[in-house]
Amino acid sequence: MQALRRFAAGMDGLSDRIGRALAWLVWATAAICAVVVVLRYALHETFVWMQDLYVWSHAIVFLLGTVYAMRRNAHVRVDILYAKWPVRRRALVECIGVLVFTLPWMGVLAWLTWPFIVSSWSIYEGSGQPNGMPGVFLLKTVLLVFCLLVGLQGLAVLARGILVLTGDRAAAQEPPFDDSPQS
Repeated sequence: MQALRRFAAGMDGLSDRIGRALAWLVWATAAICAVVVVLRYALHETFVWMQDLYVWSHAIVFLLGTVYAMRRNAHVRVDILYAKWPVRRRALVECIGVLVFTLPWMGVLAWLTWPFIVSSWSIYEGSGQPNGMPGVFLLKTVLLVFCLLVGLQGLAVLARGILVLTGDRAAAQEPPFDDSPQS
């Protein structure tokens, strides 16, 4: 059980660090977008690579932000019944959800995107736009990072669910079992 606690805490720590880094990337994305708008409308100048850059950074925020949202129980959920259930029943639902939905879906997504990522790397794919950002292959690779991190965070939820089911009171005080989304 100690290994489950350490794994869940380690993954939660990684997810929190990712969330803090992405908070800065949100600001950078907004600043880049603002610069693009000012350049376009005030100076009548455009740089396609800058447009690519803020779109790509926005994509990264949403893909990797999923891990932070999952860790903090801040994702959208329809909890008409779930919110009223005792913590052990919620733990069981979380365990089943991770095993039946999260992990299989991350596996399928990784499997299906792998050929596109390999193909992109084989030609060092760049932007489809003239003067766009090079390195689309790096952006596509973020899809695999997303699958890996969401899968690992799912395993952390599973570990914490197992701890709750075995009577660990401290695990019941952590998301997603503590009844409230955290910021």
